[in-house]
Amino acid sequence: MRDRRAELDELAGLLSDCAAGTGALSVITGGLGSGKTDLVQRFVGEAARSGAVTLVATAVRSEQPLEGGVLDQLFRGAKILPGPAERIARLVTGYLERQDAGTSARGVNAETRFFRELTGILIELSRDAPVVLAVDDLQFADGLSQRFVLHLRRWLSSARLLLVLGEWDRPYELSPRLHSHAGATAGTRIHLGLLSVSDIAEQLAENRSEQSAQQHAPEWHRVTGGNPALVRALLDDLQESCPDESPRPGPATAALALTAFQHVDPVTQRVVKAMAVLDENCDAEVVDPELVARLCGIRTHQVRQVQEFLRESGIVEKGRFRHPAVAAVAADAMGAVERAGWHRRAAEELHRRGAAAADVARQLRALDEPALAELPWAVTVLRTAGEQALRAGRVSTAVSSFELVRMLADESEVLDVTRQLVRALWLTNPSASTALVQPVRTELCDGARCGRDLLVLLWLAFGMGDGELVDRVLTRCRENSDVFDPQALAELRVLCRFHGVDAAVDSPSEPGGTDLPADPWIDVAEALGGFWTGVFDSRSVHAAEHVLRSTRPGETAPEVSATALLVLAYAGEPASPADEWCARVIDDARSRGAVTWQALFEVVRAQLVLRRGDAVTASRLVESALGLLPAQSWGASIAYPAGVLLMAASLLGDHEALDEALRMSVPDAVFDNVMSLFHLRARGHAHLAQGRVLAAVSDFRECGARMEWHGADVPLVAPWRLDLAEASVALGRYDTARDLVTDQLERPGTDGRTRGIALRILAEVSPVDDRRVMLAESTALLSAVGDGFELAKTRKRCARGGPVQYAIEGVEVGGGVHGSPTLSDSERKVVELAIAGRTNREISRTLYITVSTVEQHLTRVYRKFGISGRARLREVLDRKTGTGGMPVGT
Repeated sequence: MRDRRAELDELAGLLSDCAAGTGALSVITGGLGSGKTDLVQRFVGEAARSGAVTLVATAVRSEQPLEGGVLDQLFRGAKILPGPAERIARLVTGYLERQDAGTSARGVNAETRFFRELTGILIELSRDAPVVLAVDDLQFADGLSQRFVLHLRRWLSSARLLLVLGEWDRPYELSPRLHSHAGATAGTRIHLGLLSVSDIAEQLAENRSEQSAQQHAPEWHRVTGGNPALVRALLDDLQESCPDESPRPGPATAALALTAFQHVDPVTQRVVKAMAVLDENCDAEVVDPELVARLCGIRTHQVRQVQEFLRESGIVEKGRFRHPAVAAVAADAMGAVERAGWHRRAAEELHRRGAAAADVARQLRALDEPALAELPWAVTVLRTAGEQALRAGRVSTAVSSFELVRMLADESEVLDVTRQLVRALWLTNPSASTALVQPVRTELCDGARCGRDLLVLLWLAFGMGDGELVDRVLTRCRENSDVFDPQALAELRVLCRFHGVDAAVDSPSEPGGTDLPADPWIDVAEALGGFWTGVFDSRSVHAAEHVLRSTRPGETAPEVSATALLVLAYAGEPASPADEWCARVIDDARSRGAVTWQALFEVVRAQLVLRRGDAVTASRLVESALGLLPAQSWGASIAYPAGVLLMAASLLGDHEALDEALRMSVPDAVFDNVMSLFHLRARGHAHLAQGRVLAAVSDFRECGARMEWHGADVPLVAPWRLDLAEASVALGRYDTARDLVTDQLERPGTDGRTRGIALRILAEVSPVDDRRVMLAESTALLSAVGDGFELAKTRKRCARGGPVQYAIEGVEVGGGVHGSPTLSDSERKVVELAIAGRTNREISRTLYITVSTVEQHLTRVYRKFGISGRARLREVLDRKTGTGGMPVGT
């Protein structure tokens, strides 16, 4: 607290004058928590130690009806000589008893005689030592005691009496008369104001550096308004919690506010309660005094007086509490029934005044169902407020409103309200949306009247892995394509492609005779489809950026924005804007309260970071995403964060993290979407990192089979041939590895990233001289596309150096029979089937390889033996071996 030394010195000077024979009056004023009680008590203590007679009392509002209560308190505990003490006791007790019994004549004369006798005794006491009479919170004193103070004031000039009064800095019944005739008596008026920023900085500097105190003092002043008691309480809370510089209200602050609000008069209490009810989550900068007056049943000028008093106390600014914690204390001090009554009155008054739906709904949400049912307009207001909140990004507010509407709605409205609630919940809690949808999934699908509602339902169905509902929704889409506008249709196609499903929904026909050009959204959807072919051009990049500019979290399925980001990330641009766009999406989602979007795109950002090779940051971002949206709320999409964690742990070689990520519960994929394929591939690499090569092969083969089945064999999604080749190297199946890599390299449209990975693996099965060239080219390619993840693996291989086991197809290794060319194991199998008369397609099916791979094997064999085709294959081989058999490489 402020030292208050100047004020104490001023009071000490009055006491010195009093001892010299001149009495005085000092009135100490201040607002709630100003420190006047502390100042009165400190001065009384110093006066007593100086030899003065001290008579002290503190008035309490609850005892105000007790006549003479403060007088009794003044003299009952006073340390004075027995004689005067007994006279005072008899005088006060006798008068009060006669008043209660009505045995003595009431009126001015009786009271005046009583006051004069009491004053006479005090004057007698002052002849031996100065007498200090201190009454704190005089505004709460009973009428008799207040009138005695007024009477005693007129005698101060002729006796060694010092009257010290503490009172609110706010008018009350006695104050005009007490402060009149200012020149009649020596004395002072001490006003205890609020602390300045520099005062607060001085207090903060007691427990922290001067620089830190100066830096944080303005924030403390903004929160406390300079209220001394509030500053002290916050400092106490700060010491109890942590040595942080920011003011954080805790138990001490709450206790202070509660005590202060219980201490005030009934009018102030009512105003405080009304302000607390109106303050809850209020967006308005100023609370209307007329509205407060209506709720309290008092006049507006009374409200203004209270608000001014609270403002001067530093608690209120523009009719609102400076800190929500203080408002919460005032609200929580009310019982449930009383608080509900205030909220209902506020709702009714706001509705009567035509206030905004959001303001009325804020009060309605505090009521229970029976109370809401009594207000016929409540459903309409809540529904309107929910729709407005959803558009403004206040998702939790929208959910609260729609939940109440659904509880109150007629049967005919329940489905529509449920649909609105589902659209709100999918932004923050997909699992809650799922629970809401399940009982009425058929009705929601069949009753949908717009494409956007079907999109939301389809998104939830994909997330739940509910194939039956997906089929039902898509059937509904195909039968009612006219409910889709071009944007919704484009989103539908991208969403379905993302999940490996064919939308097959035709574009709605344009109205006859229109001259409008084709809607660009359809072209955008087609351009984004470049991601699924691995072929990008400037049109794909421009389409992706336009999608990200034109959509907002919650307005479109997140897969649409995710596809756009993946296009930007993998388009091969030297400086991809994907990271910048991802950050924008996350910031937008955060500001709109779209937690689902925020969490999902944190994982997208983690994948982009992982692609640059920063596995540690990628893991941290995924953990952050799972903190925003718990694992159980992801549904089937949990495969995505789990996959990133697996990939990051594989790169780091962190076996403990691998085990933990493998233990994550990931539902079996119903749809082969980007997320499930990514997870399947990541799990394969996790098995590979743990040395479980056969398990890795199974995952890679399964990934490849699914991608080929869907016609989306794109290495950008999952380069499964190269993954399988890497596993084959680990198994010592070098020929198979070489075949897989060659097959991938010879495919049209192979991008630089895929080629860089392929060359690293190919180096493992190549001669030393070729290996160095391949690794150098791999490093250059992966550096150019910014894939730090794969680049790190190439650099590890470069650093390892030294000879490795490898098999070279088509080259003699240690010589064949009589120095003849040798055949790899793969080539031998193909040749045997070719000699047996099988076609290339039959050979591919028998060996589970592609037709292209069969053709490549045969071409290499022809080249080795200098023949032109199958017709001479057996003849040449028999002649070369001299035994009718085929030379086989070891």
